[in-house]
Amino acid sequence: MHKKFLFTISCTVFLPANAAVLWNIGVDDNTQDGNGDPASGLNDVASFNGIAFNVSGVRETGLQDLPGNPANTGGPDGDATRDIDDDYYFAGVYSTVVDGGVYTPVGVVAQNESYYDRAFTGGDPNMRWHFNVPASVNATDVLTFTIDFYNLSEANTADTSSFDMTFWVDGTQIGGMQSHSDADIAAAQSWNFSLADLGGAAEQGAGFDHYVEVRSTVSGSARWASLDYVQLEVTPIPEPSSSLYLLSLAGLGFCYRRRK
Repeated sequence: MHKKFLFTISCTVFLPANAAVLWNIGVDDNTQDGNGDPASGLNDVASFNGIAFNVSGVRETGLQDLPGNPANTGGPDGDATRDIDDDYYFAGVYSTVVDGGVYTPVGVVAQNESYYDRAFTGGDPNMRWHFNVPASVNATDVLTFTIDFYNLSEANTADTSSFDMTFWVDGTQIGGMQSHSDADIAAAQSWNFSLADLGGAAEQGAGFDHYVEVRSTVSGSARWASLDYVQLEVTPIPEPSSSLYLLSLAGLGFCYRRRK
């Protein structure tokens, strides 16, 4: 009887939880965004210029400083007025700096930005994504950021090249370095963090200029890596009190079955 009771506890504790996507740009299809990949998430708009997508990857320009501009107009590679920067904004209100910086936040962003910086290069090695944290995120939830590239161009194909990436939340590094290398093009890179890394419950909702960032350095002769998709998802983890309650119910159920 004792062994059966322990087995019931194990089944309850390790019951899997379903992750929910908070936002994403692109999907896992190994193509350049702007060819049909959607941007989805907070207050998403339905279409972009009447086409079935609302975000378009733009060749980088080297504009890297916070806060960026959520109203960039994009433009093709050869366009002299082409503009894009490292900062992509999802719809929200950005009035409060949360990372201790001295930049002026952009204020209200009525809809998801239509253009984004599409690749890492040696001269433009960083990307940032700004968002407000929904009230639905709980203190015990696990947030997972994933980034995936579909190519790695290098000047010398005989090199072992990579973009070595670190992950930052509101200006603070989370976890260790991960590489996007020519040895594992198909692999995506992910980092986990928590609501506490975003200032906790006091900094949820509209107004707070939260952002996640990937910074990279070049190894070998890597020239660029083009983005396939980025995604932020949340996995609910039960509160300890809830787990104990479930354990109690499981134990009572077992005892009831034994008595019958």
